[in-house]
Amino acid sequence: MRKRFFSFQLIVLMLVAASFAHQRAQKLVDGDASAGEISFTYKFENPRFYIRVIEIDLDSRGAGQLRFIRGESDEVLDSKVKLLPPTLARIRQLFDTSSFLVSDTDYQDKKDFSHLGWVTLGAQQGPRRRTTRFNFTTNLQIKELGDIFRGIASQEMALFDIENAERYQPLDLPKQLETLENDLRLERIAEPERLLAALNEIAGDDSQPLIARNQAKKIVEAIKKGKFKSPVKKVSSP
Repeated sequence: MRKRFFSFQLIVLMLVAASFAHQRAQKLVDGDASAGEISFTYKFENPRFYIRVIEIDLDSRGAGQLRFIRGESDEVLDSKVKLLPPTLARIRQLFDTSSFLVSDTDYQDKKDFSHLGWVTLGAQQGPRRRTTRFNFTTNLQIKELGDIFRGIASQEMALFDIENAERYQPLDLPKQLETLENDLRLERIAEPERLLAALNEIAGDDSQPLIARNQAKKIVEAIKKGKFKSPVKKVSSP
């Protein structure tokens, strides 16, 4: 009887040990998976500009947050961000081909354009983490990254202002749309397609000023025809 009891105890202990081993192995796997994910950060600073600070945080899926400070107020305005797959793919490619995380290259050129503001780019993948700060660079990959992030900020701030105008200041909506169209012409918007939902909503809303509805329809047609270029280039083959 005593031998059977000890055998039962031994079996229980073996099962418990096996369970702990499985949990530990699963944690290691999960840890390795999370260590492979990469996140990105962007910051623009210029105390002399109307938009003094812009910050963007993105996770490996292209989701994150935009924060910005503008005007004389110190209030931090924020908006959620979710990039389109081609935009995220291009950002990933640029960070990868520039060997950003494993390089110690100083991207700041000898020329000083600090009067135009400072840009800080960052990336983190597992234990590897790096940030770099510059106001002018001749590195084409890093320059494109800066342009893309600024384009993301421009489009999200435009959507932020358009939504507020719709809700609280409809008479200001035509001005906001005019500014947006100008930014599109100057290739300052990273994802023109990202604007379509908001513009279509305005175009079909009878409570909005007629001039705003017509402006929205015009911009939608131009976007669908591909008239506006973006700072986001197509992902090139390796």
